[in-house]
Amino acid sequence: MNFETLILKKEDRIATLTLNRPDVLNAINRQTFDELVEAMTDMAQDSESRVLVITGAGRAFSAGGDRSMHPLNDWGGNVQSATDILHRYYQGIILPLFNLDIPTIAMVNGVATGWGFDLALACDMRLGSENTRFMVAFTRVGLTPAAGGAWMLPRLVGLGKATEIILTADFVEAEEAKQLGILNRVVPSSELEKETMSLAKKISQNSPLSNRLTKLQLHQGLNTDLATALELGATCQAICQTSEYSMKTFTAFRKKGT
Repeated sequence: MNFETLILKKEDRIATLTLNRPDVLNAINRQTFDELVEAMTDMAQDSESRVLVITGAGRAFSAGGDRSMHPLNDWGGNVQSATDILHRYYQGIILPLFNLDIPTIAMVNGVATGWGFDLALACDMRLGSENTRFMVAFTRVGLTPAAGGAWMLPRLVGLGKATEIILTADFVEAEEAKQLGILNRVVPSSELEKETMSLAKKISQNSPLSNRLTKLQLHQGLNTDLATALELGATCQAICQTSEYSMKTFTAFRKKGT
């Protein structure tokens, strides 16, 4: 697809979505929001890609919402109008990204603040470098988290630490982010793209059905009891065992062992 503020590239079963406004640290304006909705719709219908990587052009992942996105600037301070528009963007981007069938990786190549932080949190995994910094930012300008951060962050770092991060709006540097579980890995900035794409390639070589059902179990497991999780796990594994991919893999494994 052709975008003006995004780049969506698909190659070797890996889709890469790049926020492309480097001159403003990939701040997200109205057009970017609209294009992100289109991109998420496209990815939801994509049957070829097995992994999605999200990153930012230049030296930032995303500085969050553009200044033009403040309700007083864009919507005349009308609460209902702002609510309707924000619902469209958040439920049209964050929800489909979080629920995307395929695994998702945020390559956080620099600062990720406000909406940019939430976008990274909505991915399944996050890799960063010494240049990576996170900040909630909303409370610094009299706003609240609204793009899922207040739901996702406590699940990664615990309620107490999430409350501190959100209410102080202090920066979380890369090493602390790794210790807290926000970042899966911290690698030198010169190696970040290579490391991220290596991880994406490794995951893309799995059975797409296995990846999808594994992600389903992980997400459902956050909000269910063990008995229900075991029931879902048995169903998912039975589906995989009877798939063509699994049958071929198991046959090859048995032949290798003889």
